[in-house]
Amino acid sequence: MLILSAATIALIACNGSGGKRTIDLSVEGAGGKTAYFDRFENNRPYHVDSVKLDGNGKGAMHIPKLGLDFYRITVGEEQLIVVLDSAESLSVEAQTGNLATPKVLEGSMHTSALRAFQTETQGYEQKVAGLRAALTADPSNTANLAELNATNAAHYERCKQFAVDHSGSPVAISVLGRLNMQQELELFKKVRDDLRKTMPRSGYFAMFRDQVDRFDQEQLMMKMQEEEMKRLSNLLPVGSAAPEITQNTPEGSAFSLSQLRGKVVLIDFWASWCRPCRIENPNVKRVYERFKGKGFEILGVSLDRDHEAWLKAIKDDGLPWKHVSDLGFWNNAAAQEYGVSSIPYTVLLDRDGNILEKGLRGEELEGKLAKLLGS
Repeated sequence: MLILSAATIALIACNGSGGKRTIDLSVEGAGGKTAYFDRFENNRPYHVDSVKLDGNGKGAMHIPKLGLDFYRITVGEEQLIVVLDSAESLSVEAQTGNLATPKVLEGSMHTSALRAFQTETQGYEQKVAGLRAALTADPSNTANLAELNATNAAHYERCKQFAVDHSGSPVAISVLGRLNMQQELELFKKVRDDLRKTMPRSGYFAMFRDQVDRFDQEQLMMKMQEEEMKRLSNLLPVGSAAPEITQNTPEGSAFSLSQLRGKVVLIDFWASWCRPCRIENPNVKRVYERFKGKGFEILGVSLDRDHEAWLKAIKDDGLPWKHVSDLGFWNNAAAQEYGVSSIPYTVLLDRDGNILEKGLRGEELEGKLAKLLGS
């Protein structure tokens, strides 16, 4: 989640030319100090203008027209984050020690919106802190819990609406930092598209845009993967007859799945080069030893392409069950027909060759077999 804070505003790059705007400052207790107006570029602040405040802490800076973006005003170690477009001037009245929360901040609708949101958020956080303290003192107080949940939900909805209302302003980015991008992806994309029109040259916008673009692509890929897994799963639904498998054993003779009919069979798709498969093999071997005398058998279908590597893995791991492969790697004919997209992958069959379960491993597999075959 991207969160705007006063201390970390990154990648703000702006270009502008012509015209001036004024930053009028009155900082009580800052007489004789120098105030700076900064832009950001490559995560670093750059001074645009400065003024030495008079004895009363007053002074004015004259800023060239810079694009809509986040900027900052600093006096000593204090800073004030502002949002300005190329036409806005600003009037600030504050006290030393409280520059970030000035008494007066006028002239910029974007900065006013940011301040309004910050003030509202502070009120929310204070209320939540009080409710949490009350719950710590009395965890059984359901009224406080209900109020806490309602307060959180109301603030979340308020943030959503604030982002909608200011979707073309940089302020929206700071608001979105309090929302779940996965839940509100369409809103994040709307803000991205609206900001592309109003602050396209901003490095800060570029960072936000890239983050939304990456997440959007990740969600798309996840959806495609889920759809593919669903499609593959539906190829052979539970209860359907398992397709025949006939491939060669390590010794070179043909062996068919149907030769194991009458037994509960685990088809184990694996490969010598698959580290998770090799790690899982001891568990599979333990299950085999427990149930092999009760009508249980395993058919290992290897996605190897190197015969010697396959043979060595069987020997090294001590796998005593039946093994077959066509040495087709991911193009193994059985793996294709069974919709295998990752290994290790298992398909459990009943004595009649029908699919009971898919993807069982470890304790789940052992528990299933115990129900079918007895302890």
